[in-house]
Amino acid sequence: MIVQRILLIILLTFSLNLAGQNFIFDLPEGRNSLSANFENFDNLVVIKFMLEDSIPVKLILDSGIEGIILTDPALVNYYESSCIHNFKLTAPGTSTSLEACYTSMVKLRYKSLQSISSNLILLKEDQFSLDAFIGTKVHGLIGLDKFRSLVVTINYDHNTLRFTRPEHYKLPKRADVIPINILRGRPYMTARVELDTKEIRDLWLMIDSGANHPLLLETDSTDSYQPVKSLETTIGRGLGGIISGAFVRSGWLLLGNSRLDNIITSISSEYIGGTPATRNFRHGTIGSAALSRFRVSFDYTNNRLILTRGRKFREPFEYNMSGITFESLSAGFNIFKVSEVIHDSPAQHAGVHPGDLLMSVNEKAAFSLNLGELNAIVSSRPGSPVTIVISRDGRLMTFKFKLKRLI
Repeated sequence: MIVQRILLIILLTFSLNLAGQNFIFDLPEGRNSLSANFENFDNLVVIKFMLEDSIPVKLILDSGIEGIILTDPALVNYYESSCIHNFKLTAPGTSTSLEACYTSMVKLRYKSLQSISSNLILLKEDQFSLDAFIGTKVHGLIGLDKFRSLVVTINYDHNTLRFTRPEHYKLPKRADVIPINILRGRPYMTARVELDTKEIRDLWLMIDSGANHPLLLETDSTDSYQPVKSLETTIGRGLGGIISGAFVRSGWLLLGNSRLDNIITSISSEYIGGTPATRNFRHGTIGSAALSRFRVSFDYTNNRLILTRGRKFREPFEYNMSGITFESLSAGFNIFKVSEVIHDSPAQHAGVHPGDLLMSVNEKAAFSLNLGELNAIVSSRPGSPVTIVISRDGRLMTFKFKLKRLI
């Protein structure tokens, strides 16, 4: 499993009495379950909805937020005239406030589930750049709380979702059943972690399907923890831009009776603002790179998370071995720019610079690849040779290097 770049999805910390946020999806009368496919982008679940029966949108299914958040500038501009309240929020990665608003009621439809009416939260400043760092068109996010009357099962192996009435849900054999608390629409659990210092702690963690890190620790709430070895770099992007921090390798993460070993862990004091109290005194978050090792069922009705080991359960956790972070450009998402080069990485020693445009990698034309395929090539296994051709100031340049574990 390659952890190319952590994509830190919005965690809103404000409290608003949003009229209409009670309206949630349900199965049609006479149906006890429904299955659907989703698009998987580095373990982020992207699903298609229809706004007002005429506007198709792609939204990330995110257990770390409440409500429906639009980030696409064109849609934000379209719905801005229906805003009924403006507010400001503090974004991860910045101390400044971003302008936002919520709208009057809008109809939202998904497959054959009963349609709902809901407010939309509009972000008026597009600093998040979801499209560029996912590699596909995404219009925003939808909180898992919008499906809270149903058991929502995410099968990352087959890229399918299943919605089941709680009274008709059958517990799988050999499943781990973990108690969770639902606080302001978000699920929390206690998990045991062996830090890289060999210290074992029981941590209070939010379950965040909309962030593709395995484990993130917020350093201002983890007491005196100091990692033995860390890789300081950008750990992801938030609403306010890049988020600085470091990567470490924790010994293991225990979820129920299932243990994930040598887990890549992000640490940061910039993940989100506020006090420990406003963050429900959590120590960090479990992201989709850990969840994707399982078939995951969220049962908000019965306050439980059900995990069944999947195909990727025993795959090693790896981080970017080239040192290059790419972002995709253009409507087709097949033009790639180097957005960052990690210090002392193979790519930096070879001479790759931020801003370089990728022409080819290992003799494959860049335009023939998607972002996931590209990241897999430059982050495959230690010692693998990589040859890339880039364009810099109109000149073609070739660089060769071998992949190396950075953490």
